[in-house]
Amino acid sequence: MDKMGGITMKKTLLTLLLLMTIFMQPASADVFNEIDMMVNEYNENTDHVPSLLKNTLGNEVIYLLIEMDDGSKLHIKAVTENALITTFEEFDPENNIEATVKVTVKENTVYELLASEKPLESFSDALESENIIVEPIGLVGTIKFQVANVLFKLSDFLGIA
Repeated sequence: MDKMGGITMKKTLLTLLLLMTIFMQPASADVFNEIDMMVNEYNENTDHVPSLLKNTLGNEVIYLLIEMDDGSKLHIKAVTENALITTFEEFDPENNIEATVKVTVKENTVYELLASEKPLESFSDALESENIIVEPIGLVGTIKFQVANVLFKLSDFLGIA
């Protein structure tokens, strides 16, 4: 191969690598984008959340930790105000976001919830099977979440949720 052919091949390979870098997003970006698209839909339906739960858990800073299938972790900060999600962003876990609750979930569970026809029922099942772990932070958070858990089960039992 002559020198010009080698330079052309290198340029072609470099161009392909650049294109692959631009168009290939990591799986975590896909998960984040899919959840982010659901935020507006969630916010439009907060009127269906029982008011007792809305008042109890409507103002939180949530640390959402998604354990990806490839072994990496996706760290998301979600802030709720009056049950509406006002902030939804990735963050560096080295930064303290002053979370009031930490939610740990596996990537496949996230996709199951996103695809569910009955997301509240699926969420409840995932909580019971410990596919979603909710950890309140601090004493006040622990008490608040114990009360919310009772209200959640009561509203589910009464068919309110």
